[in-house]
Amino acid sequence: MLLPAYPGIAWGLGDLRSLDPEDRSQEWSFGFAYILEDVIYAGEEASGTDLVPLFTYSGKHLFLDSTDFGWHAVDTSAWQLDLFASYYIQGYNDHSFFYETGAVRPNDDALKGMVRKNTVEAGLELTRKTDFGRFSLQLRQDAHGVHHGGEVRARWAKVFRGNRWQLEPWAEYNTLAAGKADYYYGVREDEVTDTRPAYTLEDGSIWGVGVAGRYAVGRHHQFNLNLAYRGYGGDIGASPIVARDRGSSLQFGYRYEFGGEKLPLGDEDFNFVTNNARRSAVRAAYGCSTEVKFVEILQGDIGCSDLDTELASVFVSRQLTERMVTLPIEGWLQLGLGRRFENNLQDDFWEGVFAFKALFRQFPWSDSVETRVGFSNGVSYTGRVPALEQEKAARKNRRESHLLHYLEFSLDVSVGDLLRVDSMRNLFAGFYVHHRSGIFASSNYYKNVDGGSNANMLYLEWEF
Repeated sequence: MLLPAYPGIAWGLGDLRSLDPEDRSQEWSFGFAYILEDVIYAGEEASGTDLVPLFTYSGKHLFLDSTDFGWHAVDTSAWQLDLFASYYIQGYNDHSFFYETGAVRPNDDALKGMVRKNTVEAGLELTRKTDFGRFSLQLRQDAHGVHHGGEVRARWAKVFRGNRWQLEPWAEYNTLAAGKADYYYGVREDEVTDTRPAYTLEDGSIWGVGVAGRYAVGRHHQFNLNLAYRGYGGDIGASPIVARDRGSSLQFGYRYEFGGEKLPLGDEDFNFVTNNARRSAVRAAYGCSTEVKFVEILQGDIGCSDLDTELASVFVSRQLTERMVTLPIEGWLQLGLGRRFENNLQDDFWEGVFAFKALFRQFPWSDSVETRVGFSNGVSYTGRVPALEQEKAARKNRRESHLLHYLEFSLDVSVGDLLRVDSMRNLFAGFYVHHRSGIFASSNYYKNVDGGSNANMLYLEWEF
């Protein structure tokens, strides 16, 4: 059983350490990481766990490492300058309820009545590459209007490489500006209780040491084991909501690296975006939201919710490989944009999806009528929390989140094969389930949401 996550040590790309910092292989991968960490905040839990998705891309110029997306603006043998956006995970939820039982927490719980949000930060990192390691200076600033603060990180790391393994010891020192330190470790006047006085921070500092280990099994399987130990200085340790000024964390991760053959479209070197001969697809869909569970929909229970809300979506996809785990299962990358129509319950809004899809089409009858079955795994971000999710969260007295885990099941057939029209054989008509969830409240990445929503969708997709 997955354990609930609790606020503890702030983490992001730097802590997960999935990728070799010198990797420019243009490989995509996805997986999960399990994190066990000490909780520095006051309260009943001394340690907590988190389950987070891993999505990576190691391009020559662009990179994605789960919580960070960026651009290698300068990348030479001696210097590297990266510009990036980072999903900063240090927020915590109102501790009014125990996550496992739903029971009400006591009134003197250290964080009861307090809510702090995760945010998106933008920044740049300058790295000097030497024989003694990589020396980096990173500047980051809140870009989402949450804490309005910034941070400076100084870091050293060096990678030792074997045939299939890597070890990367590292050390860093971070200085937090007043806005960021006060937001995550301070107590506002309207949050004061008999046991929790007001507290304002002028600054904060965090130092850390650790080691990141990586091991490859075959061409596709990547394992990570990362250890870290951190200390909190400045005004952080004296905060009434901070119980300890030191803590450790352990993170174990697995990623499946697609490793497909890189097929250039022209004479130039392969580029995933501009010079890629792999197949692409565009899908347009429309459907309705439903309260029926994902598994029940797959069993044939298809219908719309009483709220009568709807979803329109457009997806673009690019094939990554024709075989996964030596099986005739294709791997695809998906990017989706949806429009949620909320039936006057609230303003309509947009939704974005990033996912990897496994697609199977080699059925015995596919020579006559090509049939495809797909399953996708990724993330979904909505401009507003859908009305159906708000209603379900209110029933359970649980939190909501704009960012949730995305799952999709799809089934379609070739329109050209059905109609015996050769020019339409790459046009597919079908049905898919559009699923958002918090993975049963197991992930602080999704704000410990227990629940989500589904939509039943009809679509047309063109492969080219």
